[in-house]
Amino acid sequence: MEQAHFPAIDLPVIASPDVCVVGAGPAGVAAALGAARVGLSVLLIERYGFCGGATVAGLSGSICGLYSSGSQPEQIVFGFAEEFRAALAARGGAGEAIPFGRTKLVPHDSLIWKETADDLLQAARVRMLYHTLLLDVTRADDGGVDAMLLRGMEGLFAVRPRVVVDASGDAEVVHRCGGDTTFGRQGVVQAATMVFRLGGVDMDQFFQLDPRRIDAMITEAHERGDYDLPRHHVYLFPMPSGRELLCNMTRITFPDGSVPSGIRSADMTHAEIAGRRQARAYAEFLKARVPGFSRAYMVDTGAQVGIRQTRSIVGKQQLTNDDVLRGRKRPGAVTHSAWPIEAHGAGELRIQYLDDDYYDIPFEALTPRAIPRLLVAGRCLSAEHEALASARVTAQCFGMGYAAGAACGLLCREPTAALNGPDVAAWMRQHRLRTSTEHD
Repeated sequence: MEQAHFPAIDLPVIASPDVCVVGAGPAGVAAALGAARVGLSVLLIERYGFCGGATVAGLSGSICGLYSSGSQPEQIVFGFAEEFRAALAARGGAGEAIPFGRTKLVPHDSLIWKETADDLLQAARVRMLYHTLLLDVTRADDGGVDAMLLRGMEGLFAVRPRVVVDASGDAEVVHRCGGDTTFGRQGVVQAATMVFRLGGVDMDQFFQLDPRRIDAMITEAHERGDYDLPRHHVYLFPMPSGRELLCNMTRITFPDGSVPSGIRSADMTHAEIAGRRQARAYAEFLKARVPGFSRAYMVDTGAQVGIRQTRSIVGKQQLTNDDVLRGRKRPGAVTHSAWPIEAHGAGELRIQYLDDDYYDIPFEALTPRAIPRLLVAGRCLSAEHEALASARVTAQCFGMGYAAGAACGLLCREPTAALNGPDVAAWMRQHRLRTSTEHD
């Protein structure tokens, strides 16, 4: 490949915060607030002009992972996840919990999600830089991050944080540091989805529909060649307004059946174009074939295709498939989870429920090996492929982020500390921060 060489450049250092959080999805927002609430100065950088990450830009539109799994699901995840849900609900931005198989989820409004995050972060005096990209890092003598090269709308600049939380979803900081990562199961990751919103649906008729009948109709229409509808098990959720549906229906692959990578521009370009076309095909099918949809219209798709999996770190501990399936409990866990293993592969969707049990995500799964003063939060935690298909959802990302942000206070006090879950949980209680496992 042809090479281009650029000269070394000196950059202004615009900030030296205690903590820099990279990525303002659920994990990043929670991390920034956890750090601010233990008295640290925090800079939060985000490539979009809003918070929310995949749950907003990808229009996933629901808080998954709050509830147990079984015949009578109950809320088992609290802490910051419940604080944010309650803040959304107070603004009319979160609906009542609705069934999802053998568990429940909470639909939310994406605009109100953005506004809620803005207000919480500003109230905590978190400094936010939207429209800002991480380009590279330099490492300090101890192996941690010394400086971060960023690109804003005004050009290039640097920041020098004491501690970093990588909430990018793609383990970008760990990758730039040369840290060890994995990529799915032998290089194969979960398929992406382009979520879309429909208006004009007769909601009374919609609530009378059997989801299994819709799946069967999609399968028949696809097999007959009437429409290109490759995914046959789909999700349709009423939004909090009660006047629109959120449609999670598509499955995006290349023509040969392989899955596009969420960290390659060419792959993402294909996914975005194919996703919009697929969304349109599903919308046209619903309008033409399903009762209650004759006057439906597409409101919008996500700002980007929804990515479920890219890099995962190699951490001091790994959340294993066996941990999930056997419901392993751990002292000082950052959060419980009973969300199913929801594996969106190149073929049909596979869901495996954890009935009447839950597992714990350990703090040590947020700690990369051999990179001090750096924590991760969100879907790039250290986890096996199937375990990640359960642990990656919103409520668990809130719990991971809040614990990682709070733990930055311990790292600022003692940069070489070998943190563990019980110590972080005790530190949070000392500062009156509830972990996701604690309830009034």
